[in-house]
Amino acid sequence: MAKFEAGYFGARFSLYPMTDRYVPVIQDAIDGIHTRADSGLEVETDDVSTFIKGDRNAVWATLEGAFAKAARSCEHFVMTVLVSHGCPGEELCEIDPRTGTAEAAQPHPGAGVRVSCQWSLYPLGEPGYMDVIYTAIADTKDAGVFATGRHFVSHLDGDLDRVLGSIRRAFDVACESAGHVAAHITLSANSPTGKAS
Repeated sequence: MAKFEAGYFGARFSLYPMTDRYVPVIQDAIDGIHTRADSGLEVETDDVSTFIKGDRNAVWATLEGAFAKAARSCEHFVMTVLVSHGCPGEELCEIDPRTGTAEAAQPHPGAGVRVSCQWSLYPLGEPGYMDVIYTAIADTKDAGVFATGRHFVSHLDGDLDRVLGSIRRAFDVACESAGHVAAHITLSANSPTGKAS
């Protein structure tokens, strides 16, 4: 299990529906994020993105839930995510509560939602960063979601819950080695071009 040294944890995501109905699709995807009392999340939305921070399980479940809602609209939909742990310059977050672990139960609304994903991992300040990245890639292969390596990213395919679950496990493991870890994630569903080759 990851140690989660004292640091900050949160995510910032943006939603891109490829439809004239983009306003209701976005609003439905983030509906309830600001008002769910049980989540314990700090949430800030502006005209570009939504920031969430707090318990790791709640953050990852919120990301999965927002994308799953939008993808089930059957419109082509893309979400970009920046996840960060331990940013030394962050002044807006409290210390990571460290209550979320990769083994803890969490809802998986993304089961059955097929996605294509590209992601990159950044274990910042870690001299052996490539070993951390190779371990992350191996984890996605073991999980059966790795499709191929591409320039600057790993391409993953599979159900949303399995893809994000694999990324989350790799991210948590990276936090054991590096005090500041970031990841970029781009998810796509219902693309008219079909599965990328």
